[in-house]
Amino acid sequence: MLKCPDCGTENPDGSTACANCNYPLASAPGGRARGAPAPGAPPPASATPTQAPEPLPPPIPRPLPYRKRERPGSMNPQALSLWLFVGGFCVLLLIYFGVNGWKQSNTPQVPGSNESQQKRVDDFRAKLDKDSTDVGARLGLANVLYDTGNWSEAIVQYRSVLAHDSTQVTAIVDMGVCYYNLSQSDEAERLFHLALNHDPHQPVALFNLGIVSERRGDYEAALKWYHAALQSAPPEEMKDPLVQAMQRLQQKTGKKPPPLPDGM
Repeated sequence: MLKCPDCGTENPDGSTACANCNYPLASAPGGRARGAPAPGAPPPASATPTQAPEPLPPPIPRPLPYRKRERPGSMNPQALSLWLFVGGFCVLLLIYFGVNGWKQSNTPQVPGSNESQQKRVDDFRAKLDKDSTDVGARLGLANVLYDTGNWSEAIVQYRSVLAHDSTQVTAIVDMGVCYYNLSQSDEAERLFHLALNHDPHQPVALFNLGIVSERRGDYEAALKWYHAALQSAPPEEMKDPLVQAMQRLQQKTGKKPPPLPDGM
């Protein structure tokens, strides 16, 4: 039944107006026919176009069960000890070669020396670093400096040799030659005489005194020294230069030295 909101009369279902007062029942609150929308009412929700539902977010992955695992790159203690040993050994090698390279790069090079001579110099210097009184190493270094024409440096080393052992006659003679090559003939002559004080038959000292005298123009004195050198059992390589020097001076002076002993 539909009750008229105006007069309260009960009207049959489906009535469009009140039978008593003709009040429209279709527009009255609660008087709308079932299934019929009220005038001006918005269409039912089913009439509006439907929208696609938003997608659900992906499911959260379940965490894996906890399991104790070794860290990547870890190794057992024995392998670690081996690698530490190998690494330490490599570091020591690098240090060793680095120090040697630094020493070689900072070792003074002997002017005019070849590879073999420079190696000998390095060896002699290493020995002298350990023992500065090593006469053999000092004399070896002086001789290499002499052979390479480093006269001034050789003199320094020869003086050090003689300071430790004044009986080194060969060192005295060689130092005299160094002074002669530096155009200091007076000092050279003094050293040659000093060598003869230790050994009156030192052939190199006698030969060099002849050279000094000949250079000064004292040919008679030079001839005497050459003759004495030839009588002092000189080494084989010195005999021919001595004979030639004597022949040269005989032509200049017209004099001949006394005859040599048999076999000379």
